[in-house]
Amino acid sequence: MASFADAFKNRRLFEGELATAARRGWALYKVEFCACFSKETLSWLFDRGDHRLVLRGLDASRELRFRDNASAPLPPILAAELVGSSLEAALARRGVARDAANIVLEMPRELFFVRRFDIPAAAEQTLPQLLQADIERKTPFRAADVIHGHALSRRADAPGKIAVQLWLLRRDIVTRALEGSGLGWDDLDALASERADAPGEEAPVIALGRHGEPPQWFRKAAMGLAAAAVLLFALGAGILAWRQDTAEKDLDERIAELSKRAGAVRKTADEAVAQSSLLKILHEERDRGPSFADIWEEVSRILPDGAYLTELRLSEEKPGERQVDLVGFADSAVGLPALFDKSPMFAEASLTAPITPNAQDKKEAFSLRARVRQKPAEGGK
Repeated sequence: MASFADAFKNRRLFEGELATAARRGWALYKVEFCACFSKETLSWLFDRGDHRLVLRGLDASRELRFRDNASAPLPPILAAELVGSSLEAALARRGVARDAANIVLEMPRELFFVRRFDIPAAAEQTLPQLLQADIERKTPFRAADVIHGHALSRRADAPGKIAVQLWLLRRDIVTRALEGSGLGWDDLDALASERADAPGEEAPVIALGRHGEPPQWFRKAAMGLAAAAVLLFALGAGILAWRQDTAEKDLDERIAELSKRAGAVRKTADEAVAQSSLLKILHEERDRGPSFADIWEEVSRILPDGAYLTELRLSEEKPGERQVDLVGFADSAVGLPALFDKSPMFAEASLTAPITPNAQDKKEAFSLRARVRQKPAEGGK
């Protein structure tokens, strides 16, 4: 069971804590890396070769100017050229593909309505909903009548809050700015302010058109990829749960088998201990002196042919001092104590009761006691 617990801890470490630490480390690395360069340098580093064409909303020339860092700038696109042709054709004459051109409409700063407010840092994930609610409740506009963008900045005096700048521009103003330019709403990629007047003010670039709303195929692909990711995640979670359940069952079976083996080993060990204790007792009994069988055999050897016993009793009144009591009949009982004293197994033999003649059997009844020697002499029997 310990191995299963260790596997669970390792999985939680690698899939949980280390993965979260890696994501935080990568996010911190990107922030610190971008902070080392200016915006112009970052734009040059991440430039994919796209061209930026700017139409100034109140410019009487009504021309699209290229704002690239190339050494040989491309000639601007006049409104008359767009009226007699199309934007794709005008760009093609300059060797620029439509997908590589970003059309930006720049409007004067005074036409924008700017609102500033703070939100908690924890609410950054719900910023789109907060902006929609703020437009409807805190501004004189409806969300459907304006184009909006925002800029975020961390407050040094309040680390737990984020400063939000909400930029609003009415749609009818953009429509009037496009009149006579040869461009329509679908041609615009972004909307920007010509400048930011207030210190610390940061004008956002508001995405429009094909950049503001992804094409239908992109939505479908994104939804398909999201569904595939969810499916793969569910499949991976199911496989992981199945593997864990299989591993747990296999571990339970192995534990049950090992427990059974351990029980058999424990039973064998108990039997061995019991046998060892019995052998120890037998050895101790043998070291104390002759066994009852040896005493019986010696008594049988000592008694003459005309004698027999009716009772034989072995007792131990004191530890280490055993004695045997014999009761029986013999042709002549007077010499029995002397016979037992000559034995290497007995000593201090004596009659414990008077000898009584038995007229019927013509024998003498006797009662004799002898001490059993602790260690009998060698070779005697």
